[in-house]
Amino acid sequence: MSKIDERAARFLASIVETEEARIAGAVLSDYHAASAVPLISAGLLVPDGPVPAATSLTDHDDEPVSLEWSPEHQAYGYFSPAAGWVTVEEKRLQVYRIAPLALLQRLAARLDLPVKARPAERISGILWELGDVRLPGRGGRVPVWFARRLTDRDVWRQVVAYLGGRPPADFRVVVTTSATHGLAEAELSRHQIIALDDLEDHSAGLIIEPTYLAAQLKTGPVSRAADPVRHAAGFRHFWVGDREFKFSGDKRRQIVEYLFNAWEDGVESVSTEVMFADLEFKSSSRMRDIFKDHEDWRDLIEATGGSCRLRIRELLEEQRARAD
Repeated sequence: MSKIDERAARFLASIVETEEARIAGAVLSDYHAASAVPLISAGLLVPDGPVPAATSLTDHDDEPVSLEWSPEHQAYGYFSPAAGWVTVEEKRLQVYRIAPLALLQRLAARLDLPVKARPAERISGILWELGDVRLPGRGGRVPVWFARRLTDRDVWRQVVAYLGGRPPADFRVVVTTSATHGLAEAELSRHQIIALDDLEDHSAGLIIEPTYLAAQLKTGPVSRAADPVRHAAGFRHFWVGDREFKFSGDKRRQIVEYLFNAWEDGVESVSTEVMFADLEFKSSSRMRDIFKDHEDWRDLIEATGGSCRLRIRELLEEQRARAD
């Protein structure tokens, strides 16, 4: 996978957000040559046909001129009273467009998708379904989609109508090149819209880093109020019976979710070292440092002898004893 620097990645995102997702070769040559080279090499920008016009290179600065084919020069160009025949480089005539499939495949290159998953266009040129992704520290798969031009009012209405009419069983993530501030996410229940720029590995460019995506999620699996053990808002809130625990910080929530998933699977305790490796924490991480200043984390989590678990059984028994 070719490397694309942060500047080129943001430049491509700006093209994606234009209505036609196209850009003139002359603009690339004059203003974005350094960014254009890796984007074209990676197949993310592809030729979309020439245009028979260009900006004058000689006596009419910044004015458009019509071009004609010269059999003698075997090239397009125009006649200038001052300079005579002026040949215009082919790359300046070319229009380039975004290659959606190449872009989506690059975005999803590191995501753990089912083997047969392929990007599927749901609204022409606007919305695509990438597939159900398995993320670090999460039990079930997360449906991930991609959208562009969400700040356009008409586009937003189309996307809300489409996704709202097909609600997810649990929740759905929409990654976008659009600016996310100001979007009325409340119109899409059980959806989270995340800016691509917050998820990219900028050392490679335009590749979603799974750990970044997992850390951004605000919503966890649905749990019902009647359940003795339940959670909400991406494990910011966790209840055992009538006891509520609150967790800020991504690492804390990831640990609680990891241990909860193990508990649901019938695993009594897990290796702390293995858990940290699965969550891609530093090997030097320590539970007491991660939960430092959290007043009651030890009431919920038992960490001893290199293993850890949730104290769900003990907490429920204590509550039953008080009730008796």
